[in-house]
Parts: sequence; C-alpha cells; structure tokens
Amino acid sequence: MIVYIENNDPYSTLTTYFYCSFWQAYAALKQGHTPYFNWSRGKSVLSYDDAKMFQQEANMYNWYFKQPFIEGTPAPDEIRTWNTDANTGLFPLMSEPLETIRDFYHRNLIFNAATNARGQLLVEKYNIDFSKTIGLSWRGTDIYLEGANGRKRTPIEWYFQFIDEILNENPDFRIACTAEEDKILDVLLQRYPNAFKIEEFEQSPFEGKHNPERFSTRSGYERGLQPALMVWLFSKCAHYIKNRSSTGAVASWISDGRIVSINHPENLGHENKIGFAEIKGKLYAINK
Repeated sequence: MIVYIENNDPYSTLTTYFYCSFWQAYAALKQGHTPYFNWSRGKSVLSYDDAKMFQQEANMYNWYFKQPFIEGTPAPDEIRTWNTDANTGLFPLMSEPLETIRDFYHRNLIFNAATNARGQLLVEKYNIDFSKTIGLSWRGTDIYLEGANGRKRTPIEWYFQFIDEILNENPDFRIACTAEEDKILDVLLQRYPNAFKIEEFEQSPFEGKHNPERFSTRSGYERGLQPALMVWLFSKCAHYIKNRSSTGAVASWISDGRIVSINHPENLGHENKIGFAEIKGKLYAINK
C-alpha cells in the first residue's frame, strides 16, 4: 500500500517537517507499507512557498531530497497527516534507541543533485576540509515560546570548553559556524581566529522571535535550501557542536563525526539537560 506522508503546520520549518515526516514513514514501514513524502503546495512550509518552483516540481520534498522508498509519483492508497495520524504513535521513531534513529536517517535521507552541488560550492568558497573542521550552530529566536520550563537561551560561551578541548589536540582545526540571530557569534569569532561564519546562512535580528527564513527576501526555494544546506554541511564535519534545534538534530543523525549536544539529549528528547552536554551517550557538566 502506498501511503502519502503529509504535514499540517504551514508555519513550521523544513527540518521539523523532515523529522515529523520520517517519524510517520517509520511507522508506515513497520506496518508493511511504502511511504511517499508529499509536500505539495498548501501542505508545505509557507515560508518556502515558491510559485515558480511548484510549476517545475509539485512536491517541495523533491526540491531538496530524493524519495528514498519509491521512484516517480505514485497514486496514494492512503494519506496520513502529522498530528492527526494515530499510526505514528504505534511506532514512535523518536522513542527508539539513538542508533536506530541514526541508522534510519543514514539510509533514507538522500540529498538530490542540486542540493549536493550547492553544498559543494560552499566547500570551495570557504576551502573546507571536513576532516579538520568543527561545525557549530546556535539556535535562538522562538525559544521564548516554550516558557519557564522549556528551552533556555544558551550562552554562546557555553560552547567554548568543548571547542578548546578539540583545539588543544588539533590546533589546526577550523570552526565553521552559524547562529540564528545576529551578534551572537561576535564573541566567538573574536576568541577564535580560525573560526568563520557561513555568510550564506542568513540570520534573524538579535533577539528576533522568528527563524531567519521569515526575514529573508530570497525566493522560497532559497529560503528552504538554507536549512537543507546546514544539514548537508554540518553532518560532514569531524566535530559538530549544537544546542537544541531540529536542523541540528537531523544533521547529527546523519553525521559520522563526534557530536556535542548542549543542553539537550542527542535523540531530541525532552529530558532536562540544562547545564550539561551529551557526547556519545555521556553527560558532561558545562563550565559556566
């Protein structure tokens, strides 16, 4: 049976759509069905709406990725929509061991040729040797929505001890970094002369309340390409340091590098890890 995997939160982000869709696909596969990711116009992220691109390709998923389970555009036998699909609760991928999550993403997240080509342009522009690169991302913006018991804004200084540990052993490593908000990286770039910001990854204003794509004047396709390229790039780094975000999570799940998850577990669970970093399943106190 062909099952269309759809979503119903037009104000979400590309990588949140992605991990919700993969959760649904995992459940469909467990039931013996063949999932097809259908992010058609009106059922995809509003920030990335692009009339020209939808004329060329009616499925936003295919703008950035290759379908992992079936070729072509099959007719659906069933349509399952996130938040109204009871089947996902029967086989919750995010409750599986981390290695199961990572294996599923490794096998099934496939970038298309266009995304690979744009990623390679970044490699050439910044002269990136992934074997000697620390990837770093910082999430802020709508963190305030989660209230007193939710995520906290992470001081960028909390990253420093983990950067220092790596550089003490590998002083020639460089740091490829991005932050959702302007000004956040200033102190890091001053401290580490071998750090560089990926200018193509746009930022929100300092203390802005929405993700950068909503401030962008680029086309919808280009706005969606940003998180796709962030996953592409950071997943290839020898080390990747991140706080909680869907983009960081997806990048870490397809990475073969060393992952440092600040203030959250790597499986994106909701256990309170404030003040700790998880590395290879172990917790390390952050020097504040």
